[in-house]
Amino acid sequence: MSDILFALRAELRGIFADRQVRLIILAALVIYALVYPYPYRAELLRDVPVVLVDLDRSTSSAELARRVNASEAVALSHDAPDMIAAIRLVQERRAYGVLVIPEGFERGLLRGSQSPVALYADASYFLMYQRVMQGAAVPLRQMGAEVEMGRLISQGTAPDVALSQVSPAVQVEVPLFNPAAGYATYVLPAAFVLILQQTMLMGLALVATRRGRGRGHPVWRILGRMVAWVALYALLLPVYLIVLPAFYGLPHLGNVTALLMLGLPFVLATGLLAQCLAAVFRRGEVVQVVLLALGLPFFFLSGFAWPVEAIPAHLNALAQIIPSTPAIDGIVRVSQMGATLPEIAHRLWHLWALVGVFAAVALWLEQSAGRAGHEAEEDAVPANRPR
Repeated sequence: MSDILFALRAELRGIFADRQVRLIILAALVIYALVYPYPYRAELLRDVPVVLVDLDRSTSSAELARRVNASEAVALSHDAPDMIAAIRLVQERRAYGVLVIPEGFERGLLRGSQSPVALYADASYFLMYQRVMQGAAVPLRQMGAEVEMGRLISQGTAPDVALSQVSPAVQVEVPLFNPAAGYATYVLPAAFVLILQQTMLMGLALVATRRGRGRGHPVWRILGRMVAWVALYALLLPVYLIVLPAFYGLPHLGNVTALLMLGLPFVLATGLLAQCLAAVFRRGEVVQVVLLALGLPFFFLSGFAWPVEAIPAHLNALAQIIPSTPAIDGIVRVSQMGATLPEIAHRLWHLWALVGVFAAVALWLEQSAGRAGHEAEEDAVPANRPR
């Protein structure tokens, strides 16, 4: 027991006494908590600037432009006389789309023929492209349906029958688990887990590269460090998984107990992985470079920035040894979908399996390092003896 307490105190001393480690584990988490979520607080991209090129200048074209401008997705920020002026505005990044209403638009509507409307959007910025297309397509469909309905009624069709012919089915959209259908609700819960993992890996790996051999059996040393991580992240983990999502207004349907039961093996698995990386790369500057390089692959392999179904099978298999992969899936299911413990049991066992594997590897590396150090000391003794 004394060896476990000694290792616990040594680990906490290594974290709080080292300025660089404090900056990574504590200060970086505060900075991430304030800075990272800020761009996503609006949830949805609104009022994307679009150029209007109205070549018809009729009542119908003005009505269409009014409806498009009234949508929350786009805003008709410029009225250009022709496509040359509109393209110039897009190239200058003063607009991200062009709505072209051709000459004869109203005449075509009155004749009952199709009146094509051209919509150009900047596809180099996918979010802008998606919002421009969505913001213009809905008013176009609505206006087309109203014109067709008016034509049928003028031909003697009953209003109810005309409505059923124009719109035979009513589409009702219900965004499950993300009421605002926003980006922040989707990305932030997973991003918080990745931030915890990255800062924990870097900080604890640095502590491991700078500590001495310690005392006692390697099992007690590793257990003492694990207790230290749990004691530290018992304060930090609830802040990132419970307090910050509530502060930013993210939906929360699950219970705190299930979240903390997922958080415990996640913290242990991440800490043990940091010990393994530190034992392999040994030097703190090398560990930092390696973990910085792995940050982006961890982000994409986690399965929320890029769909799991689109990730190649061998990369998806590799992702399963990263603690954030099962942790993100389990935590999102609990917090946003209201999953219960039996429903996330496979993720819970997945994390505990990683704890067991990484603990065995860390123990083996610890014993190997101890044997190597002992042999080096024995080899140095004869050289220091007086002749």
